[in-house]
Amino acid sequence: MSAWIELAGHRLELRCERALFWPERKTLLVADVHLGKDQVFRQQGLAVPAGVVSDDLRRLGALVENTGATRLIILGDLVHAPPRPGDLWPMEIGAWRAQHPALSVGLVQGNHDRALSAWLAQWEIVDHGQLLDLDGLALVHEWQPDRACPGISGHLHPGVAVHAGHERVRLPAFLLGAGHLVLPAFGRFTGLMDRPAFPTEQRWVIAGDRVLRLPLPIRA
Repeated sequence: MSAWIELAGHRLELRCERALFWPERKTLLVADVHLGKDQVFRQQGLAVPAGVVSDDLRRLGALVENTGATRLIILGDLVHAPPRPGDLWPMEIGAWRAQHPALSVGLVQGNHDRALSAWLAQWEIVDHGQLLDLDGLALVHEWQPDRACPGISGHLHPGVAVHAGHERVRLPAFLLGAGHLVLPAFGRFTGLMDRPAFPTEQRWVIAGDRVLRLPLPIRA
C-alpha cells in the first residue's frame, strides 16, 4: 500500500520499495543506491555477504516492470566508490542495463559519484550534473536550506526508530518539509539516520509492503 502527496502541483506516489513514482511522467525516482558498497567493505577485510548488487538491481527491475515506468532518475550515489580494476559489479550494471534497453536512465550526481563519466557512457546513463529542473521541481542529491524552490533529494538516508514494547526497530522513511521531499535510501546495504538535519513537517515510514504516515514527535 503506497501513499500519495502533491508537490508543486504534481501528484506523486511514495512506494514501499523505497522509491517515488511520478505517474504523469511515467518516471521513477530513487536515491542512494550505493552499488558496490559491499565489495568495498570486503576489500577492507569485513565479512560482508555477496549478492547485494544483484539483489538491488533485481528490485530496481521489478519496480520498472510493476510501475510501467519509461524513465528512471537516480538522485545521487548510484555507486559507493568508483569501480576498481577487477571489480565485477560494474558488469552486473551493464547486464541489467541491457535488459532494459527502452528505459531512459539519468543520474543527478551525488557525493559518491566520482570519476564515473566513462562508466556512465558505457551503462547508457545520462549525466544530469548536480541539478535537474523538471516541471518546477528541483531534483538534486542533497537538500540545501537556501534553495527556496520545491524539490526532491536523497543523501540523508532518513529513518525512524519505532518502539513496540521493549522492541526497537529502525524503518526507512520519506520526509517532507519546506516544500521539499527527501527519499529513503534505495540500497539495502545502507545505514539509516534517525534525526537528520531537515525541517520535517510530515513523515512516512516503510513497514513491509505499506507506507504509513507517522505523527511528528512531541518536542519539549
